[in-house]
Amino acid sequence: MGVSVAVGNRLITRHLLSGRVAVDYPDVELVDAGPAPAPIFPAMVTTRPYDVGELTIGNFLVAKDNGVRLVALPIFPNLFFPLTGVTVNDGAGIDEIGDLAGKRVGVPLGFASNPAVWLRGILAHHHGVAPDSITWVEGENDSLRGVPYPKPERFAREQMSDLDARLAAGDLDALVVAGGNAAQADNVHLLVDDPYPLLQRYHEETGVFPINTLLVMKEESVTESPGLAEAVCKAMDEATALYMDEEPDDSVHQGLLAGDLRRIGLFPRGQGLDVHGASVRAVVDYLYETEIIGKRWTLEELFVA
Repeated sequence: MGVSVAVGNRLITRHLLSGRVAVDYPDVELVDAGPAPAPIFPAMVTTRPYDVGELTIGNFLVAKDNGVRLVALPIFPNLFFPLTGVTVNDGAGIDEIGDLAGKRVGVPLGFASNPAVWLRGILAHHHGVAPDSITWVEGENDSLRGVPYPKPERFAREQMSDLDARLAAGDLDALVVAGGNAAQADNVHLLVDDPYPLLQRYHEETGVFPINTLLVMKEESVTESPGLAEAVCKAMDEATALYMDEEPDDSVHQGLLAGDLRRIGLFPRGQGLDVHGASVRAVVDYLYETEIIGKRWTLEELFVA
């Protein structure tokens, strides 16, 4: 019986789907999860239809903490900086990052979605904004639907539909997605015009370049398909080298220009925990501090041996 690998058709992983880089393993079915793989995220943490799949690191950690049998590969196709994806209503009185305190912030993919998790941690640790001072307004497409994760009572949470329209109407003060404008309207604007000094300072202080997605594997597939994890990692190392070498300066990596990332020393960037371990530890801490997970998971517990 064959094995399946589902990844987004963008950035690094597109080199697998195009056939330019092959996964050297028998009977591999490559599944195109689309230009943005978010539609497969709920399945990856519930029915787990693929042996290996792309998933946001926040969703993976919450699912793992709640007993979903997944293990991570040290492969991180998509990095981002959440402050590139914060769009605000012109009338909300939000002129700088600290003004998010006390506001209503929309999170289209849910309270524990990746942009929300990283934003809360960065606000708390680097901008003096208490995450529980914000009302978090969830969209209808929770990327963790089907996973009964904790929802701490100290956080004010609401639900709405069509968050883009609600932001433009002033029912929300701000909206956060993984990168770029979260809404298109005449009366909304990006909170941060130039994110690169902020990202550079954050990285210098922490060693962290926030992770959006990683590759995960069903626990049983590790033993049922020996060598698959190694084959996928090898292929992704090759695809990463191509991407980092060939990507033009004007290409966009999740809301960030490759050329500007090169300028501040964050591109090229390889795979593996020696490069990304600090980022994994940071998001574990952010989730633990906000009581969304109950354990400070170690790298050894999260990743294939």
